[in-house]
Amino acid sequence: MKKGALFKTARVILVLGLSLVAAFLLLALRPEVERQVPEDTGRLVEVMPVEAGKTHMIIETFGTVEPSEALKLVAEVPGQIVRIADTFEEGLLFEKDTTLIRIDPRNYQLEVDRCSVQIRQADAEIKRLEQEVLNLKASLEIARSDTALAKADYTRQKDLVERKVVSQSSLDQAEQRYLASYERLQSLENEMALIGPKKEQLYAQRDMCHVLHRKAELDLEKTSITAPFDGWVLEKAVEAGQHVGTGQYLGTVYLDGALEIEVRVPVKDLKWLPAAVNPDHPVEAEILFANDGARHIWKGRLTRMKAQMEERTRTLPVIIGVDETRTRGAENGAILLRPGMFVRVKIKGKEIDRAFVLPRHVVHAGDVVYTVNDRRLKMKPVRVLRSYKDTVIISEGLSDGELIIKSPLSSPVEGMLLRIKAEDR
Repeated sequence: MKKGALFKTARVILVLGLSLVAAFLLLALRPEVERQVPEDTGRLVEVMPVEAGKTHMIIETFGTVEPSEALKLVAEVPGQIVRIADTFEEGLLFEKDTTLIRIDPRNYQLEVDRCSVQIRQADAEIKRLEQEVLNLKASLEIARSDTALAKADYTRQKDLVERKVVSQSSLDQAEQRYLASYERLQSLENEMALIGPKKEQLYAQRDMCHVLHRKAELDLEKTSITAPFDGWVLEKAVEAGQHVGTGQYLGTVYLDGALEIEVRVPVKDLKWLPAAVNPDHPVEAEILFANDGARHIWKGRLTRMKAQMEERTRTLPVIIGVDETRTRGAENGAILLRPGMFVRVKIKGKEIDRAFVLPRHVVHAGDVVYTVNDRRLKMKPVRVLRSYKDTVIISEGLSDGELIIKSPLSSPVEGMLLRIKAEDR
């Protein structure tokens, strides 16, 4: 072997030897490692303090706005429509006593005039009869006197015949004059007796003329369909020039500012409503309508509850009244509440004097709430009065000032150590 190769081999052996010596020294001189147990500081949680207070039981439902007082206009008399008010168009507002529709009144005015003439004719007949009574009374006086004279002459002639002073023919003539006079008296008395029924008949005819006259005037009034209140036109069904018949539908109007919403309350929420509606203590409600991201809110009240449950859905229909007139809500882009709107209704039900209102996620299965007591987890059973949307209302099981854990916990154990997040700040 050459000398250079031997030198390289010796150098490698020397390096390895020095490495082994150094490794041995490091192992022999290393410090003794002390074993440390990690400190348990507990799970980090977020908490919220709770405090009992008064709260209303809100009943939320939906419904469609309807007029509380709507009128369907119909023609009470037939005829041609000669005029329609400019405000009688769908969606327009009209004022009270506005003539919305006018039916041709000429034929009805003629009927009124005809009845007026008949009344005057009846009055004239009654006056004629009254004069006839006066004439009959005078004629009766004359007839009675004439009959009395004729009877006296007949009696005298009869006495003379018995004494044979005059002939029988004179007695017959006197008897004929007496009978003729008595017949005229009897005829006048019969006429006088018939005056009473004739007068009653004429009075009845005149009364009938007055009745027909009032009916004619009523029909004339019916040719003008007048608005009984300030309101809105919901539907228009006729045009000017159209001929309408009795009972034909003309349109629908509704009272301005009087709207209502029929909503249905589930059986489980009925206990939060009063047993009966008290006008002196109305149940308030809030009506909400969303439009392009904007929310419009109106105040309402519970006006009445219907007597019968809805069989299919097992809900009770209740009526929410809302006063919305044209004079309110017109500023700042607000809109008017109108029939047909589908709205959300929040009814402010009974008030609970003392209750805890918590987020739904802090109440766990079995109606248990996780609390912190001396940095330890404590599971507290509670009495849930009502669950409403993302809120749970608790009546029993908590005390004011208790810390409720908001953070989710996996595999929670009673008494486990906790760290409250606020303490790490």
